Amino acid sequence: MKLKCEEMASKILPAIRAEIAIKLYTEYGIKQMEISKILGITQGAVSHYLTSFRGKERERIRNNPEINREMDKLVSSLLKGKFEDEIICRICKMVNGSSPSL
Repeated sequence: MKLKCEEMASKILPAIRAEIAIKLYTEYGIKQMEISKILGITQGAVSHYLTSFRGKERERIRNNPEINREMDKLVSSLLKGKFEDEIICRICKMVNGSSPSL
């Protein structure tokens, strides 16, 4: 038996991290080392996200405008030094097709 949360943890959360890393790198010009500090991961992991070696499920979240708005909110909060995990929960619910409200 595989729970939805297991799939989210193994596939969607890496895709979310990849999207965050890509936005920070391409839209804000932040270097990989700083992205690694923001996300609490290694610079090597950031490199893997940027080259699509990790986070291969990005298409599931990238093509949804509602999810993109949530991703922008998440990136904005991270740039302010905050982590709002409820945004991650909303994104996971949207990917699952559940109601985005908590």
